[in-house]
Amino acid sequence: MTWPVRGKYSFDEFRKFIAEELLVDEEEITPQTSFVTDLRVDSVRMVDMMLRLEEQGIRIPWEAGWQIETVGDAYRFYLEGMPTMAQRPSFAERLAEG
Repeated sequence: MTWPVRGKYSFDEFRKFIAEELLVDEEEITPQTSFVTDLRVDSVRMVDMMLRLEEQGIRIPWEAGWQIETVGDAYRFYLEGMPTMAQRPSFAERLAEG
């Protein structure tokens, strides 16, 4: 599904995107849901998901990517990074740097 790129996404919209991306039931996802333990997301899948989020206008700061353990963490970093994300390199740009 392609999501409209716009302003702030609600947690429910964010959760729906995560569920679609990881092919899990949306009801399984709460702010406390662990990407590794509950959703079985490995590091490669996490990077892929971060890139897909970015493609949809949901940018999470690069340095926060390694601190994300739960869906709630990802959403919080997304909200905290919103005001400054336009001035920072994207996740894809940072990966391309090496």
